[in-house]
Amino acid sequence: MKRLFLSLLTLFGVALAQTPGVSDTEIRIGSFGPQSGPAAAWGTVMTAIGALFDHVNAQGGIHGRNLVLITRDDGYDPARSVAAVRELIDRERVFALVGGVGTANGLAVMPIVKREGIPWVSPSSGSSEFAAQSDGLIFATYTNYEVESALMTRYAVQDLESERIAIFYQNDGYGEEGLRGLEREVAALQEAGHDVTIVDRVSYERGETNMAVQALRLRGGEADTVVMYSTPGAAASLIAEFGRLEYTPRILASSTLLDPSLLANPGMQGALVATFMRLPSVIVGEGNGDPIADEVFNTIVVPYAPEAAQDPFRALAGVGFAQPLIVALEAAGPDLTREALLEALRGISGYDEGLFPNLDFTEGYQGNNSVMLLQMTPEGLRPASDYLTY
Repeated sequence: MKRLFLSLLTLFGVALAQTPGVSDTEIRIGSFGPQSGPAAAWGTVMTAIGALFDHVNAQGGIHGRNLVLITRDDGYDPARSVAAVRELIDRERVFALVGGVGTANGLAVMPIVKREGIPWVSPSSGSSEFAAQSDGLIFATYTNYEVESALMTRYAVQDLESERIAIFYQNDGYGEEGLRGLEREVAALQEAGHDVTIVDRVSYERGETNMAVQALRLRGGEADTVVMYSTPGAAASLIAEFGRLEYTPRILASSTLLDPSLLANPGMQGALVATFMRLPSVIVGEGNGDPIADEVFNTIVVPYAPEAAQDPFRALAGVGFAQPLIVALEAAGPDLTREALLEALRGISGYDEGLFPNLDFTEGYQGNNSVMLLQMTPEGLRPASDYLTY
């Protein structure tokens, strides 16, 4: 009886010591985001993460373990995001999180992630708060909006000779980060001797649909360049009003405006839009695609998630968000623990084989600080700059 008791105690101790989400045969990874509701198109991100996992599993997995992606639909509602992540951690016992679409959604679940000590790779948002409040657990790969805005502003002044800049932005954390980046960079450029002025800061409220007042104000300020941090719908409304006013400023737009409906808008011809990752020929035209992005699209997205191939930007983003997780899982070795994964993530240095150029977490938790500018032309999107790095 004593021997049986000791055996049971040993087994119980092993069970307690076992890392959640890891067995001899699999690693369980969680993700959340909109698969229904008004932002359901962003569900492509999770579909593409699953495609990458299937590709890795087809090659033998990670140290003999298959990757299992467990997803939850939050309908783009932060309250549902919280419930989804609680379920992923408590019921599904995931080892780590990857992706997670939306700034408000991600910020809502951040306290849970930090309280439970869950590694979280690539929140799908450009908010600087994820890296700033990482607590060593959250690894951001999406170039944050403040850096993106600063880089676009620098390019506008130094390369396009813009002198009178205005910003059109959504009055929330997303838009305010774009505003901060613009203000910070203009101050630095003025200090360096450039003749540049912010002539106006024009905002709108989330849910507002008519941008006639904002368009009139921007035209009145006579800005030669307008930086945009808005939703695609608000941008389309503003562009329509610009057309009625016959106002044609140069437009530089956040990566959030790489939206198929907006790209097809004739009023956006000539506009420059930022991207934080390498793009394939299917997006930027034959012969213009990055070889790494072309390979990812053709060997991962098309064969493993053909439905996602119809939305190539979001599909590539999903793969890109998950690539550093794969790299770190390999580096963490067969004796996988959360601390081993975190150490491997912190060791990613100048990783240039994925969709994000020169990804690096050795000096902080914001791994990507680069953007490239694309121009909308009659033939489609075309590269307009090299990678700009902050």
